[in-house]
Amino acid sequence: MPTGKYERTEYHLKLLAEARRHIERKPLSEETKKKIGDANRKSVEFKCDYCKKTATTSPSEYKKKKRHFCSMGCYSRYRKEKLPLTEQHAYKGVRKPGESKQVYHRLYCKNNPEIISHLKARRYAREKGAEGSHTLEEWEQKIKEFNNRCAICGGKKKLTKDHIIPLSKGGTDDIDNIQPLCRSCNSKKSDKLIYENKNLLKGVANER
Repeated sequence: MPTGKYERTEYHLKLLAEARRHIERKPLSEETKKKIGDANRKSVEFKCDYCKKTATTSPSEYKKKKRHFCSMGCYSRYRKEKLPLTEQHAYKGVRKPGESKQVYHRLYCKNNPEIISHLKARRYAREKGAEGSHTLEEWEQKIKEFNNRCAICGGKKKLTKDHIIPLSKGGTDDIDNIQPLCRSCNSKKSDKLIYENKNLLKGVANER
């Protein structure tokens, strides 16, 4: 960055003078001051939309709002008790009068079963005190590696997560310890290792 003193030319001084002229405000006349004062002193009376008490506010504040309240307490109680359903922040065009907000959760579970299943599995692993974790994307990639087939019987069925070393025996929740199994094979394997179940070993041998 260059250093040193810069001399202001007549052109620069002229620009500065014009800028100062625009910045400097003219003093207000007495008439203008009176108008501003009268406007600030005016107040609008209204009835609180919750408790129906009479209160006052400035005209500008009154025009800004659709409903008017004498206190924040009345505003808070109105939102909880009387605010129309369609104006509530949680309303998304789904919930009907009388229904709880759980309808959004049920709808999300219905539309995103894979995400919900993954979250339930993560919670189960945490409850078991298992180390490690994996993402939904890693699980989907693991399914692709097995060509959407069961790792034991090779069947193209609905697949579930199975921990190769069960969580109850110190297995981790990392993706390396997870294999896709159909419900039948997963149920047969239970909390055993594959070599502990002869029926499963036959299935693996046939697949190979």
